[in-house]
Amino acid sequence: MTKPNYQEMTQQELRDYILNHRDDADAVSEAVIRVQNNGVTLNSIDELRQFVERKRRQNLEPS
Repeated sequence: MTKPNYQEMTQQELRDYILNHRDDADAVSEAVIRVQNNGVTLNSIDELRQFVERKRRQNLEPS
């Protein structure tokens, strides 16, 4: 099976892909790179989980 080109995916596409392929370390690595490129430093997978959870809560709050 050919892996998708994660760099060509939109943020939403990558998110959806990771939710459906949680064991794909390459996809998760791409997500971490994108987060770090936005100035956020992550030192562990736990920090990534916390970051994702914060973003999820922010998106649920009314604007």
